[in-house]
Amino acid sequence: MEGEKAHTAKALALALAWVARRQRRWCGLVAYSGDSGERLLSLPPGRWDEEKLMDWLVAFIGRGSTLDVPVREMSDYYRRLGAPSGVTDVVLITDAQARIPDDVAESFNTWRRSVQARVVALVVGGEPGDLHSVSDELHRVPALTPDGDAVGRVLSL
Repeated sequence: MEGEKAHTAKALALALAWVARRQRRWCGLVAYSGDSGERLLSLPPGRWDEEKLMDWLVAFIGRGSTLDVPVREMSDYYRRLGAPSGVTDVVLITDAQARIPDDVAESFNTWRRSVQARVVALVVGGEPGDLHSVSDELHRVPALTPDGDAVGRVLSL
């Protein structure tokens, strides 16, 4: 994702973080770009580092990706972020078509059941591909707009 889509996705991530903060919930943000790296930010209730949040929002990896990367790596991201146990909402925002091998989907689904994760995916301007195999809810949206039904649903988590 780049340009307008990336800016809008980051704005949505910030809005989700704000909702979590208002609800005194833990929030973790993950940005990824293929196997070229990721950026993780943990935002525990009452202990936010706003400077690190701004750095996360400003940075851009931009080397392209395939969607199986966060699906394949989510359990490690979850561990490294220090996510607390309990019901977890995972929101995937992507503009790419997902190609998720069966073994990766099976492993991800086993992990998400073990941590009680609910997965909501927003696919921006594209086809979801195999994303349906790892999502509880899947929304195809032509653009990320604040007045769109899918964005409203995600912000209501």
